[in-house]
Amino acid sequence: MDTQNKRGEGAARQELLDELRRLARWKNNDVVKLAFLDGEEADGVDALDLSGVVELRRNANGTFEAKFVDKVRVLAMLREVLDQERGGALEDFLDGLYRPEDGDGT
Repeated sequence: MDTQNKRGEGAARQELLDELRRLARWKNNDVVKLAFLDGEEADGVDALDLSGVVELRRNANGTFEAKFVDKVRVLAMLREVLDQERGGALEDFLDGLYRPEDGDGT
């Protein structure tokens, strides 16, 4: 059961890393396309990559505002997760070296 939990955590962590990497590389080209879409082209919205958009607003006067994810924060989160992963790997290695039957060495 413990092995399954570790696999599940590993898969979840890998998914998080993949998403953070994708956000770090994300470009706002599709948001620019969205800003200039006409009503007739509205079906094209589904094909746009808006994953890095935090907020969109079209005002009554026709202006378009968009807020994006903070890439510096995304990179900081990515680094934090990677640092934890390295620390976790080291802890697993050290735990594997310790055998209760050897005693605690005191």
